[in-house]
Amino acid sequence: MEARGGGGGRAEDRHRAGGGGIRPAAWYGPLGGVVVSTGTIVALVTAVVMLGANAFFVAAEFALVAARAVRLESAAADGDRRSRLALDAVRDLQTQLAGAQLGITMASLVLGYVAEPAIAHLIEPAIELVVEVPSGVLHTISFAVALSVVTTLHVVVGEMVPKNIAISGPESSARLLAPAMKVYMTLFKPLIWSLNIVATGLVRLMGMKPVDEINTALTINEFRTLLADAREEGVIESTEHELLAGALEFRVRSVGSMMVPADRLVSVSRGASVAQLEDVVASTGHTRVPMWGSDPGDVLGFVHAKDLPRMPPDARDDPVPLELLRRMRVVSPEMAGRDLLFDMRRSRVHMALVRNEAGRMLGVVTLEDVLEALVGDIFDETDDNGV
Repeated sequence: MEARGGGGGRAEDRHRAGGGGIRPAAWYGPLGGVVVSTGTIVALVTAVVMLGANAFFVAAEFALVAARAVRLESAAADGDRRSRLALDAVRDLQTQLAGAQLGITMASLVLGYVAEPAIAHLIEPAIELVVEVPSGVLHTISFAVALSVVTTLHVVVGEMVPKNIAISGPESSARLLAPAMKVYMTLFKPLIWSLNIVATGLVRLMGMKPVDEINTALTINEFRTLLADAREEGVIESTEHELLAGALEFRVRSVGSMMVPADRLVSVSRGASVAQLEDVVASTGHTRVPMWGSDPGDVLGFVHAKDLPRMPPDARDDPVPLELLRRMRVVSPEMAGRDLLFDMRRSRVHMALVRNEAGRMLGVVTLEDVLEALVGDIFDETDDNGV
């Protein structure tokens, strides 16, 4: 048989034979050039559409899982319709994921069904133009090449690229895809609902409870890790990290860990004069000085420095009048620091006496002590390290 178009005669005769009654995806023209059939074009176009559909459903799946509802809520509250649709989808995650998985499965099956045979038949003539091989080997080579091409496109274009895009901007991706996903979910609602019922039933049989929304709440330890990562990555500054970390630690701090112990307490006896008390205030910088009665453990109250200027000059050597004593609330060392802070704000009494169950005085805690436990050391003009 005479070869035409550079050795294309064998391929032309084999295609004319019908290949078992299946119309070839490509055949040779009068001068040996490859002519692509309409069926091949339709198959390739369908494959491109299915590849795009697969990418769409993969992106929707990862976007809905990664999107934070609180961010979508803020945009939805401002009237953003796409954010509202995305928020509704996130809150119905179980059904949405079932729909996305159904879409991925259908797109993948159709892609493999139409793309691999079309590409394989399309490259067979090209392979035979390069090398003459038996028909069985030719089919095997073309199938392997077509399968590699389809698999690569499916994994890269249909899976990895949309996944990375969705993870990089989950909220924006969810808003972009939400309207189309809404239409799809409406069209396939009966099928998706049926599959979801079966899936949730199997989950319950395994002793687990299906959920419609991912729990995005963080534990305290997770918050600590998140703050540390944010500081290392430069998202927040060291001072901001210190404040936020202090707020997390404050919730577990007790009064006993904040108080000034009794052996370090600056106080005066009941018989101290006004002048002596003024000297204590001047030398220590304390504006509130506890006063004790029979012994240092018998604290009667405290004197505020702002009350001393009201005393007549000729009374500076007299004992501090008991009328100047202000009451101190008695608290236990186990009391939560946050509870004491709320109590001080409510009562406007900024110094408390700490006693144990036996009534023994352990120390004193002030509002400044509580605030330092929350935000770190606070220095004023009387402190050596102050500015």
